[in-house]
Amino acid sequence: MNFRNLLEKEHSKSNTSKIVKYIAKHPEALSNLMDCFFDGDIRLCQRAAWPVGDIGEKYPNILLPYLKPMMENISNPKHNAVLRNTLRSWQYLAIPEEFQGVIFDKCYNYFVDVQVPVAIRVFGMTVCANIAKDIPELKEEVIVAIKFQIPFGSAGIKSRGIHLIKMLSST
Repeated sequence: MNFRNLLEKEHSKSNTSKIVKYIAKHPEALSNLMDCFFDGDIRLCQRAAWPVGDIGEKYPNILLPYLKPMMENISNPKHNAVLRNTLRSWQYLAIPEEFQGVIFDKCYNYFVDVQVPVAIRVFGMTVCANIAKDIPELKEEVIVAIKFQIPFGSAGIKSRGIHLIKMLSST
C-alpha cells in the first residue's frame, strides 16, 4: 500500500482505518507510514499523524522502534496533530526506562503550559502520570501539578486530572 499517495489523496476516518487495518496485518509496512509522519511536508505529516495515533492506541508496542525519532520530532513538530498524536500514542505505551526522563520532561512541560491546546496537555498529563505511578518522588510532583491545573483547566483537564490523581493516589 502506498501510504503517501493515500494520505495525499484525502484526510478521512475511512482512510485512517484502512491504513491502521493494513498495518495490523503487515507490521513491516509501518516504516512507510512513519516516513510520512516524519516528512517535511506539513500536510503529509499532519495526515499521517491520525493513523499513528490510532496505531499507538491499538498496537502500541509496534511503535517502540520509533520512540527515539518521535522524541526528537516533538521538539519541533511541524503540526499540532503530530504532537497530539505522538503524546496520544505514548499514553498506551510502557515507556522504556532509558527514555522515561526525557519523555517525562517534555510531556510535563506541555501539560503545565496553558498556551498548549487542551488535548496535548491532557495526553501529556497522562503520560507523566503513567511514568510517575512507579516512582514515588515523581508521583507527588505530578499530583501537585495536576491539582494546580484543575481550578483553571477545561472540562477535559479537570476530568482527566481527577481521574489521574485517583490513579496515582491508589498506587
